[in-house]
Amino acid sequence: MSPNRRFLFIGIILLSLFGTILTFIFHRDAPPVSALEIPQSTKDFFKNLSDLGHIKFDYVDSLDIGDFDNDNDYSGDFKKLEDENFIVYYRNKPEEASRAAKTLQYANQSIAPLTDFFGKYYYAKDVKNRKLPIYLALTESDFADISQELSGSTVEWAAGLTVNSFASNGDKLCNGIILNSTVRENEGSNLQTVVFHEMAHYNHFQCMNLLEKRDYMNWEVEGLASYFAKDWNKKIPSTAEMSQYSLLTDPDNYADSYWMGYHAFGLADKMGRLPQILQDSYSKSLIDAIPGHAGCSMSEYDDKWRNYCNQIIHLP
Repeated sequence: MSPNRRFLFIGIILLSLFGTILTFIFHRDAPPVSALEIPQSTKDFFKNLSDLGHIKFDYVDSLDIGDFDNDNDYSGDFKKLEDENFIVYYRNKPEEASRAAKTLQYANQSIAPLTDFFGKYYYAKDVKNRKLPIYLALTESDFADISQELSGSTVEWAAGLTVNSFASNGDKLCNGIILNSTVRENEGSNLQTVVFHEMAHYNHFQCMNLLEKRDYMNWEVEGLASYFAKDWNKKIPSTAEMSQYSLLTDPDNYADSYWMGYHAFGLADKMGRLPQILQDSYSKSLIDAIPGHAGCSMSEYDDKWRNYCNQIIHLP
């Protein structure tokens, strides 16, 4: 073999080897192509949850990097108060500037406890330096208008609303958090509690592995945010009525999801197993995650939960 052919042969081998190494480096952690699709059961769950109006999810075929750019946020005629983590959009009206400042303060204060509670906090700035938008509605109609702009639909009354988008490959985006006009620092509401509740929705959704998790419960979503924010209103059915509820079945009335989930996680916390259950729940059903850490079947945990609720009913 001539020297030129030898060099060409060696060059081809080296290029092939280099290409193989690069392929390994960039794809060693990638799941198989067949797994890169959110299961239909997940899409159906979030569509149903979104239709209920307490939290919004929009399924899209894909999310472009431009979708994460704050320049594409709905900004309307808002004023802005921002730092490295958040942009608070508020109206140029009396007292709204101070409400915006408090909202920004509480949003930042939620980061450390969210990290402890969920095991990780997902900084929006990790994606193209995005800042998480928070909108302060001035009136009920303003709340509906902002919801329409962010999610494409209005919602029933809620103190706060978190609007999310997710794509078929598992990419996730929080379009923004909206706080209703009544959420202020006064005796009738607790601004910090609502901010913490909605921030829990944001971070919980970011924690979920949508490509793997197949089954969800309504009480999982609202109960977990309520437990984190400690905003349960102590409304539990009577002892006699408790027999009609089960963690194995979502309630007919969505509002029951709040107290059901609150105490389901409260029991796990009392047992000292909440962190482990949460970590497992991001990629599997809670119905599967709980037994592996609670030391009992889900049916037995359901009975323990019902007794736990009955004890709380009779507390002074």
